[in-house]
Amino acid sequence: MTLSVKDVAELKGWSTRYVQMMATAGKLKCTITTNKNNRKQYAFAPEDVLSGKQLQEYLQRQKVVTLDKPIRRNVMDTYTASERLEIDFWRNLIEEWDGYRTADTGRKKMDIDREFEVLCRLRYPERNISCKTLYRKRRALKTGDMDSLLDKRGQHVKGKSGIDEQIWQAFLSYYLDEAQHPIKKCYEYTLMWAQTVCPDLVADIPTYTTFYRRVRQEVPEAVEVLGRYGEKAYKDRCAPYIKRIYDDMASNEWWIADNHTFDIISQGDNGQTHRLYLTAFFDARSGIFTGCYVTNAPCSQATLIALRKGILKYGIPDNIYVDNGREFLTFDIGGLGHRKKKRKDGTEPFSPPPVFARLGIKMTNAIVRNAKAKIIERRFRDVKDHLSRLFETYTGGNVVERPEQLKSVLKSGKIPTDAELTAAVEELLDWYFNQQPYGGAVAADRGKTRIQVYNDNLHSVRKATADELTLMLMRSTRPQKVTRRGVHLDISGQRLDYWNHEMLMTLLGKQVYFRYDPDDLSEVRIYDLEDRYIMTVPVDNTAVLKYGASKDEVKAAMQEVRKAERLTKEALRRSGLPAYGRKTALELVMQQARENKESNPKPIKQPKVIRVQRADEQPIYKQAVGGVNLSTMTRNAARKRGGQDNE
Repeated sequence: MTLSVKDVAELKGWSTRYVQMMATAGKLKCTITTNKNNRKQYAFAPEDVLSGKQLQEYLQRQKVVTLDKPIRRNVMDTYTASERLEIDFWRNLIEEWDGYRTADTGRKKMDIDREFEVLCRLRYPERNISCKTLYRKRRALKTGDMDSLLDKRGQHVKGKSGIDEQIWQAFLSYYLDEAQHPIKKCYEYTLMWAQTVCPDLVADIPTYTTFYRRVRQEVPEAVEVLGRYGEKAYKDRCAPYIKRIYDDMASNEWWIADNHTFDIISQGDNGQTHRLYLTAFFDARSGIFTGCYVTNAPCSQATLIALRKGILKYGIPDNIYVDNGREFLTFDIGGLGHRKKKRKDGTEPFSPPPVFARLGIKMTNAIVRNAKAKIIERRFRDVKDHLSRLFETYTGGNVVERPEQLKSVLKSGKIPTDAELTAAVEELLDWYFNQQPYGGAVAADRGKTRIQVYNDNLHSVRKATADELTLMLMRSTRPQKVTRRGVHLDISGQRLDYWNHEMLMTLLGKQVYFRYDPDDLSEVRIYDLEDRYIMTVPVDNTAVLKYGASKDEVKAAMQEVRKAERLTKEALRRSGLPAYGRKTALELVMQQARENKESNPKPIKQPKVIRVQRADEQPIYKQAVGGVNLSTMTRNAARKRGGQDNE
């Protein structure tokens, strides 16, 4: 027996078009066929579209006699643990009853059953067991009807709801919205919607408590997070993630870089208090810090300094994993990545080979706004918990974590200087953090120190001399046209000109770019736009030589702000942190770091395979033997003019 679209519409109080739409969308269970006129025919089972009360009324009108439900022979796995205990109870009790009856053959079975009934009521007073109950359970066991052994009172409505499906879908449209309406408001909005769209259903809408209970029971957490908090929250909290495999990873295969703000107040050379930053590189396989640099402002130059320190000690990594910060996505360091833009004509502007490419390092950027991107952030939590907390000027990560003693400590003047903090950080990272037990994902390495894991998995290393590394770590400029003043570098409002007569003789009017060492601005290396080295030209500004040959020193001299940052001198690296105040946890940890350093428990391994990284560059303008001497031509031209032109 089935219902047509018209029958369902009359029984539910809907329009026939709405019934068809619900059936097509799969929200009403039905069978769809096509007649000879190629039109769809819908057949609905009464129990699929009608609720309990509506179904009973329909069956009474149709004078349909319901048959006894068939016995359902379920396997035990379909029952819950408590239901299986209930079934076992009745099995044991019926077996005991049968044994009780067969043991006494001299009396009537009726008397024996009544006696056993009394015993059951005394033993299980909460069950109210009668002879009828025993006979009914016994018949259920013989027929295999395990459902009849269970107490089903109140279970026929369990898991069901009196909320009409159309009303429930309207409620979910308000609840699963990124506006994150409270459940109470979603219920009110649903009532308003029903009064306008389907007023005949308003009378049957249950109370707010019914909606609240159904939300908590039926709406999956993943659906709720995606609907109310968005796709990113879903990916961060509910979506499956790719588990990185570290077993086959070698040391120096992947380095991860990021910046961290110290939760420590320190004092600069000018007496001003501030919080410094840590730019760090971290080996993904072993968990050691490879290259670190303490700075007052994370920038691209701090990244290069930390990278240089790491390479000189551990070698050149194969891959670097970074986020999308400007200190990494710079045109002459890692390249612009996704920030690269094309011209209006579709062509890309010239970009010199970035530092990572010259070193043979592949850069990978983390997905934007990805909470699971870099494991170095977990190590920075260790820096906060096991380093920053050692200092009396620890500020905490937020207002709630701020220690009450901080204010009095700052007033007392017990503030570490930038130099003291830098020396402590470098020593602790090398000789305390890197010597800690390994706690990574590879179970076979548990029990070793991090530096031991690094050495055990270092199969080959790429090395470069200090001079070669300086050449490969040079910063680059964008293309410039060579003028009569050569090329220029702008630093803090001061323009430095680089030129010589040979450069003007061969390159005047041509597009070039140059590389420079920020710590030595006395000369630059000129390249053409095909990245071929041409020549090295000196600076023309005497001010550079007067104030020294450092970019930072030039900046400080022109702005007259403060001395350049020189926090990593060898003297400070050798010296320990000066003692101040009482004995603290900092002193204990520093002592442990010094003991590790003196005992040198595990030196850096030198693998058998050493790959040398070179910056092989030869000038494209080579002076031929017996050819024209450009220097001689330049001097002769200057002599004819009566001196050198310095415009």
